[in-house]
Amino acid sequence: MRLDSAARFAAVALMWGSSYFWIKIVFGGLNSAQFSFFRILVGAVAMLGILALGRERLPRGAGVWARLVLIAFLANALPVLLVELVDDAVGADADMVSVFNASVPLCVVLLCLAARRADRVPARVAAGLVVGFAGVLVLYAPWGAEWLSAGAAVNAAAAVAYAWSMLLMEKLMGAEEGGGRAMTPLVLATTQAVIGVGWAGINMPNGGFDSTPHFSASIIGALLVLGILNTGLVYMCFAWLIREEGAAKASGVLYAVPVVLTLGMVLLEDYVLGTREILGMAVIVAGLILTRLPQRTAPAGRTRSADRATPAAKSPAAVR
Repeated sequence: MRLDSAARFAAVALMWGSSYFWIKIVFGGLNSAQFSFFRILVGAVAMLGILALGRERLPRGAGVWARLVLIAFLANALPVLLVELVDDAVGADADMVSVFNASVPLCVVLLCLAARRADRVPARVAAGLVVGFAGVLVLYAPWGAEWLSAGAAVNAAAAVAYAWSMLLMEKLMGAEEGGGRAMTPLVLATTQAVIGVGWAGINMPNGGFDSTPHFSASIIGALLVLGILNTGLVYMCFAWLIREEGAAKASGVLYAVPVVLTLGMVLLEDYVLGTREILGMAVIVAGLILTRLPQRTAPAGRTRSADRATPAAKSPAAVR
C-alpha cells in the first residue's frame, strides 16, 4: 500500500473513530438537530474556501447535481428520515446498530454482485471484508439483539443506502470514457457539504428550535474539528480512497472505526477490555491487512481498469 493511501486510511479511521468523543462535547450545548446543522455548515464554509484556494469550481449541469443530491440523500438524509418514521429505530440496541454500520462493506460487495460487477471486488478483498466483519461480531457480540424488529430493518436499509452512495461516488470520480465525470475528491466532498447544509436545514424544525444553543470555547472547538476535519477534509480523504482503490476496498476503513473507538474509550474513559474484545479487534485488523495487501501486477497485454482511469486517479492498487 502506498504511503499516501495509508495516510488517508489512517486519517479517516482516526477521525471517524474519535467522533464520539467530540460529539459528547458538542452535546453539552446543542441538541441533535442543531449539532447536525452547525457541523455541516462549518464543513461547507471550510470546503468552499479550500475549493477557491485550489482554483477548482463546483460542477455544472443538472444531471451531475442530481447524482450528487442522490448521494447526499442516501448517505445522510435517508437514514435520518427512516429513524424519524420508525419509533423502534431510536431505541435499537447499540451493539446491533454498530454491527449494521460495519456491514456497509459487505453491502458494497453484495450490490456489486447484484449488478453483475464481481470483477470490481477481488476475491482477496472480499475475503478480507468477511473476516473483518466476523471480528466486528466478536467485538460487539450482539447475540441478544432483536434482529427481527423495525429498528433492525431501518438500520439494514441505512447500511444498504450508504453502500449504494459509495458506488455512486466511485462512478462520478471514474474516467469519462467509462461513463464517469472524473470529479476530484475535493469537488465531491465540497458539494456533499453544501448539499448537506440544505438537508440539515430542512431537519432543523424537527427539534432544532426547541432550545437555545449554548456555545462555549470547548463546544466551538469541537464543532470546528467535526466540521472542518470530519465533514470536510477527512470525507475528502475517504472519497480519495474510493477513487484510488474502489468502493469495496475503501469501505474497509469502516472496520477500523470501532477499533479506534474502543481504544479511545480505554484511554479516555478508563474502559476495561475483555478477552472477547481484544480477540475481536485482532480479527478485524487481520481482515484489514488481508484487504490491503499489495496486489500482483497484471500480466502484460491484459487491460486493467486502472489503465483506463484518468492519470490523477492511477495508483498501484487495482481500481475496480
